[in-house]
Amino acid sequence: MILKSGQVSSRFKSSDNSPWCALVYGDDDGVVNDLADQIAASWSKAAGNARQVVLDDDEIRREPHLLSDKVETGSLLGDIEIVRVRTSGEKIAKPVLDLIQKADQMGSGFANRLLVLNGSLNKRSKLRATIEQSTTAAAIQVYADTADSLKSLVEEKLAALDVGIEPDALDDFVSLLPGHRGLANQESEKLALYGRGLGRAISTADIRAICRTDADDSVRDLANAALDGDLVRCQSEYDRVIESGTSTISVLRILEMEIRRLMQARGLMGTGGDIGRRLRPPVWGSEWPAFRARLDLWTSASLTRLLAAIHDLELQAKTSAAAADPALRLLLLNIVKSAAARSGR
Repeated sequence: MILKSGQVSSRFKSSDNSPWCALVYGDDDGVVNDLADQIAASWSKAAGNARQVVLDDDEIRREPHLLSDKVETGSLLGDIEIVRVRTSGEKIAKPVLDLIQKADQMGSGFANRLLVLNGSLNKRSKLRATIEQSTTAAAIQVYADTADSLKSLVEEKLAALDVGIEPDALDDFVSLLPGHRGLANQESEKLALYGRGLGRAISTADIRAICRTDADDSVRDLANAALDGDLVRCQSEYDRVIESGTSTISVLRILEMEIRRLMQARGLMGTGGDIGRRLRPPVWGSEWPAFRARLDLWTSASLTRLLAAIHDLELQAKTSAAAADPALRLLLLNIVKSAAARSGR
């Protein structure tokens, strides 16, 4: 069956007539993830409780029985598991469709639920077409955010922490958000954290202080020099940035953006096409060799740790600007040392 994203809350709220399998696909993997989370939450609520299990599509391709074993085998205690798989194209279409065919023949699903997350699928996709025709499974296409949907997303994130924002500040913030739901979620959560306990609504001045995307090249060069493990260049760019009067928060903002761009690129590896052009902001052809070399130095786990360190330092910068400057120097030095060690310098 074909469902729209707006139908998820009603169609997946009951364990009796809810589809047992959902294919969520679209260009923006962040939007795909968010809707998959919503479906999983609905399944879990309907079942009383459910545990999510993530399977690797490469392992499924090598051993297709892993998927059927997990989906068809129920818990001895009667608990439901939600099997979640992110894949691309038709990579694991056969084992998934074998289960779909079997469920349709039975007229019901299995002991557990199946969530398949995918990228863009055209109408010729066998995976998409078969699930669209299924009576027990659902295919849901999602689309990239619009300005209105991003505004709603930000308002929800802020309201959850009882944070207010001025209308003009909200417009400014939304205009600066990257065109990717996953990154937009991170930016919105960061803004919500900034505003928590602020004692007033977030203003346009706050947005300009923490969300500058037009920082000069020196700040970006500083961030990249640190991530490259180039101590001499990093020190030189740091001196230039400090002399220009750039705030610690602005430096952290650019550094964070470069790290998130590396994380986004890691998530796109193996998907084909011009990855650099799909990043926000994009990496153009002349910049790609240096960016690709930088990408090789950092794993997803190490980049996540860097983001946590930046987050901690930003909180410090909000309370004590004097202590933030030497802390920034130490953070950059640690990044340089880590990158240099990874590159064998």
